[in-house]
Amino acid sequence: MTWIAPVTLFLLYLNVPAVAVRIHGAPFVLAALVPMMLALPVAHRVLLRGEPLRFPTMLLAAFAMSCLQLLSALHSARPNESLPSLQTWLIEGVLLALLVANAVRTRFELRWAVIAIVTAGAIMGALVLLQQILGPADHAFLGFAQLDSAIADAEGQIQRRLAGPIGETNRFAQIMAVLIPIAACSAATTRGRTRLAWWGATALIVAGMTLAFSRGAIVALAIALPFALIFGMLRPRQLAVTVVLAFSILLAMPHYAERVASIGRVAAQGLGLGPVGLRNADGASRGRLTEMKAASMLFMDHPILGAGPGLAPHYYRQYAGIVGGKVRPEDRRAHNLFLQLAAETGLVGLGSFLLVVALAFRGLERARKRLRRSDRELWGLVCGLELGLIISLATSLFLHAAYIRYFWLLLGLAATAAAQQKPPVLVTLLERMFRQTAARIRADA
Repeated sequence: MTWIAPVTLFLLYLNVPAVAVRIHGAPFVLAALVPMMLALPVAHRVLLRGEPLRFPTMLLAAFAMSCLQLLSALHSARPNESLPSLQTWLIEGVLLALLVANAVRTRFELRWAVIAIVTAGAIMGALVLLQQILGPADHAFLGFAQLDSAIADAEGQIQRRLAGPIGETNRFAQIMAVLIPIAACSAATTRGRTRLAWWGATALIVAGMTLAFSRGAIVALAIALPFALIFGMLRPRQLAVTVVLAFSILLAMPHYAERVASIGRVAAQGLGLGPVGLRNADGASRGRLTEMKAASMLFMDHPILGAGPGLAPHYYRQYAGIVGGKVRPEDRRAHNLFLQLAAETGLVGLGSFLLVVALAFRGLERARKRLRRSDRELWGLVCGLELGLIISLATSLFLHAAYIRYFWLLLGLAATAAAQQKPPVLVTLLERMFRQTAARIRADA
C-alpha cells in the first residue's frame, strides 16, 4: 500500500487525468478515479490497522471555510450556478488535502511523496526543454508539452510560450516554481549520490518554468529568496550566486528579459508615474488590472458574504465598464486569488482562507524549528514545502483559483510535514556515531 500514494501524486502533478480526458478522449470517470486511489491506503490504515483518521487543525479550519462558502452560495443571486463551483473547491481542494494528509503520514512516506512530485516536475521540464530544441510547434509529446501563446522581442522575433501538460503558461510556471525550493532544499540537505539527482531535477524544473516566460513566477521566486535566507537554507554568498545566475539566464533569453523588465514599467504606470498612465502598458497587464479593479468593486458591493462562489465572471463586464482600462467582451475572472475570494465569498470567505494559510505556516514553522538540529534531511524538506507555499501564494497574486488542486495537494503535504516529530535522542546519537565511523573508514581507505 505504501506505493499507491506516491504513484497517485505523481499522476496528479503530471496532470495525467486531465490530459487523458481532454486530449485522448478518456472517460471522465476514469480520470476521477485517479485521486480517489488515495482512499485505498487511508482505508487500509483505518479499517485493517485500526489507526484513527487525522484531522489537522488546518483542515478543520478548511471545513469551516467550506461551510461559510456554502452560506455565501445559498445567499447569492444564482445558487444553482454557485454550488457547482463550491463542489469543485470542496472535492479538488479540502477533500484532496485530507486524503493526502492521511495517506502520507510517516517520514518515509513523506519523502517518497516529495520524490514523486519532484520527479513529475523534472519530467515536465525535460519534455519542455526537448520540445524547445526540436521545435515547439512540431512536438507535443502526447499532450504533455502543449503550446499556449507567443511573444515577440524588440526585433520582432517570435518565441512560443510552452505550457507543459497544463496548457496554460502561467499555471504551468506556477506549479513548476513551487517545486524549485522543494527540490533544491532536498538537494542541499541530502548526502551521497542522490544529491546529484536532486540537483539535476532542480535544473530541469527551472528550465521548464523559464520556457513558460511567466513574469509572475519570477516575482514569486524573488519574494521567496529572503525567506530562504532567513530559514538558513541560503547564505549571503549563495544568494549572490543565485541572483547572478538568474540574471545570466535572463540575458541569454531576451524575450524573457523584456517581459521581466516590463514589470517595472507596468507598476510605475499603474501608480501614475509613467508618461501616459497605463496606455503604455502591454495589453495583458492592462486587462488584468481591469479585472482586478472590477473584482474589487464587486467586493465593495458585497463585503460580507460576497456575490457567491464562482460568480465573479458574471459581473465582470458590468463593473469593468465602470473602472475602464482594457475591457474584454467575454466573462473574465479576477486574475488574483485573494480578490476573487473577496469578491465571491466576502470577508467571511477570505478571512477563513487566510486562517487556513496561517495555520499551515504555523505548523511548518514549528516543525522547521523543531527539526533543525535533530533531523537535517527532514528539516530541508520542511523548508522546501514552506518556501513552496510562499511561492504558490505569491503567484496567486496574479492568478485566480483554477487548478486549485495543486495548492491543496501542497497543503496536505504541509500538514504531514508539520506532524513529524524529532527522533529520540538515543536514535540521533547512534546515527551521528554511525556517520562519524563511516567517515573515518572512508578516510582510512
